[in-house]
Amino acid sequence: MTVTSMSMSYRKTTTPVFSEVDFTVPAGRLVPVLGSNGAGKTTLLKILCGLITPSAGSVTVQGEDVVRRPVAARAHLGVSLYPERSFYFRLTCTQNLRYYASLRDLYGARAKREIAGLLDRVGLEEFADTQFMRLSLGQRKRLGLARALLGSPSLLLLDEPTANLDTENVARFHEIIAEHADGGGSVLFSTHTEGDLEKTTDRFLRIAESRVLSLPKPEPEPTAASESTAEPMTLQEAQ
Repeated sequence: MTVTSMSMSYRKTTTPVFSEVDFTVPAGRLVPVLGSNGAGKTTLLKILCGLITPSAGSVTVQGEDVVRRPVAARAHLGVSLYPERSFYFRLTCTQNLRYYASLRDLYGARAKREIAGLLDRVGLEEFADTQFMRLSLGQRKRLGLARALLGSPSLLLLDEPTANLDTENVARFHEIIAEHADGGGSVLFSTHTEGDLEKTTDRFLRIAESRVLSLPKPEPEPTAASESTAEPMTLQEAQ
C-alpha cells in the first residue's frame, strides 16, 4: 500500500483531519497505528479501504487506486471494522463466513474447508454453529479477523483487533498476523496498546495533530537480569 499526499477535511471544520500524509506498507510488514481517542485511527482505516474519499492525494493497493478502482483495490484487502456489530446477528459463525466468502467468489467445498480452517485458527471452532448475537465481544473480534483472512488477501486493515481479548487470544492474534507476514502479506492495525509494538516489525505509525508519523519501534528497556549478566567494558573498549 502506498499513501501519497493524502489530506482529509470536513466541510464544517477548519482543522483538517489529515494533512499531507505519506507512507507505505511494504509486503511482509506488521504496522501498528497508535493515537489517542479521536485522533483519527478509524477514519484513516476507512480512507485506506475506500469507505471515505480523501480531500486530496491518493491511496493505492498493489497499484490499484482505492477511489478510482475500488473493486480492484478491495480485492487485495481484508478489512475488519466494527466487528462487534457488522455481522448478521441471527446467523451462525459458519453461515456468516459462508456469506462473506461468496462475496470473494469462494463457494462449495473450497469455502467449507477455508471457513473451518479459519474458525479453528482464531479459536472459534466450537462456536461454529453459534449465532453471532450469542458471542462475547472478544469472540466477535476474532470472527472479524477470520472474515478479514478469507481469500488470503495481501493486506489486512484491522481496527483495534486486540480490544476485548484476553492474554491468550492477544498472543493468538500476534501469531496469526506474524504467519500472514511470513507468507508475504502485510498488516496495518490500530491500537491503544503500546505492548502491541513488541511483536511487530521495525516501524509504527502515530497519529498526532493531523499528521501520520512513521517512527522506529522503541528499543526494549534492559531488564535487571540482562544488566547483571552483561560483560564489563574495559577502558580501552569505552574509548
